Amino acid sequence: MVNPRMRGQPDYYLFVIDTNRYAGNFERQMCAYVTGQIGECGVGKEYAELARQEIPDVVSKLEELIEGVPDEHGCNRPVSIFPTPGWFNPGVEGHFRDGQEEEALVYYKQEVEKHYKKVPESYAEHLREEVRKKSQQKIDEANALTQAPKYPAYMSVAIYFHTIPDSRLLAVMKERARDIASRGIGLKGFEHQVGIDGFRFLEQHTTYKELTL
Repeated sequence: MVNPRMRGQPDYYLFVIDTNRYAGNFERQMCAYVTGQIGECGVGKEYAELARQEIPDVVSKLEELIEGVPDEHGCNRPVSIFPTPGWFNPGVEGHFRDGQEEEALVYYKQEVEKHYKKVPESYAEHLREEVRKKSQQKIDEANALTQAPKYPAYMSVAIYFHTIPDSRLLAVMKERARDIASRGIGLKGFEHQVGIDGFRFLEQHTTYKELTL
């Protein structure tokens, strides 16, 4: 039997919520509130309960459409963080919009200096001197840069589906995403309001290239 995904079918459909903050502190809670679904890790359970109370018919329908996907640790989850267009990460904490390269460079140099400037007092003196030299080298390398490094900014929440939800379900998900974002969401100690830049719906395809042995 031929796997239908081998005939050009997508591996998954992704409902993507683009935000203005790093999504790793709240992606599972947002998914739970928006869809009523959580992963094997159980994070977001209280938000899923709210969804099941407030939109039980929608949750029931989404449960049939959403796909659990293993993360890097093998834990099945219906959601992951996802790269956000128009934003970048300079390789240290902090995210910048395209066009903010000058601000990112200043920030990057400040963060590198902050990180490497202080040598732990617990180090033996001969080790501290060696660390000082290596740290100063890192600071000098950063100061010599004319542009900050640019890496993907994972500020989006991607919810996985095996079937495309209808327009009514999508409208409800968008409404609930805006609602929880405006009220504040996140892990304990990371609660904050989140701005939503927009929504996207994507197909994910895995491709393979056969090599000659």
